Amino acid sequence: MAADRDAAPGVWDGHLLLLHATERERRTGVGSWVRRGLELGEKVIYAEAPAASAESLVAVLAADGIDAETALRDGRLAMLPLEEFYPPEGQHAPIQRSLAEGFSAVRMSVDVDAALQWLLPSTYPAIERGVEEMVRTLPVSVMCQYSRSATTGPGLDAIVADHLTGVRQASFGTSPNSHGLVLHGELDVSNRDVIDAVVSAAVAGVGKVLTLDLADVAFLDVDSGRRLEGLSRDFRAAGGLLRLLAPRPNVERVLRLVKVDERAGISLAVA
Repeated sequence: MAADRDAAPGVWDGHLLLLHATERERRTGVGSWVRRGLELGEKVIYAEAPAASAESLVAVLAADGIDAETALRDGRLAMLPLEEFYPPEGQHAPIQRSLAEGFSAVRMSVDVDAALQWLLPSTYPAIERGVEEMVRTLPVSVMCQYSRSATTGPGLDAIVADHLTGVRQASFGTSPNSHGLVLHGELDVSNRDVIDAVVSAAVAGVGKVLTLDLADVAFLDVDSGRRLEGLSRDFRAAGGLLRLLAPRPNVERVLRLVKVDERAGISLAVA
């Protein structure tokens, strides 16, 4: 994994949660996300906090080798104040304007700490649900930036559930594929609560079969192996099947060590 290039593995499209522990992680994630949009020829819209400046974002992107100044002049990158990013008529307005300019797709991002300087915290869950609907029905990708230190407990669980297939951390991420949820990176004590939130949301939102693709998991510690079994226990007791797909040899060894493959309702499918 190229940690200096991407804040988390996986594709930077869809409804994403950038869960950053440091400013460096946030900047790295923003750089990867902007780069992806510009390379695809999309309109990139970035929300500014009241005290922010276009120059600060340009400097961040320039450090990642992105010519943001030209993109701003060409209209491929737009910096919007929060009141324009969240207009009274809803976020469909800036999206439709961008599509009318001839762009095939739009991507938008905001640091939620900054957004909450403009919006009431009680309104934000409804905004997230609206964003999820936009991403499903329009050519739009949205990256929501949340501070790791301020996102804990039930709040973390709810936010992860809203972005289940697009979690991005420094060492862990999720993405969808045709047969289930793909896990990327490392599963260990450093991101245990995030992984718990991901697995809990996944078993709650699936039918009878949940497939976790582990092919891109580079490391899994013993406790994380046990927690995959424990967090899925009620789901499996109700007749559900947890499929653990294509683990690497080192990950497979840990799963077999903790006897996950011997538990009822768990299928370990080795590539």
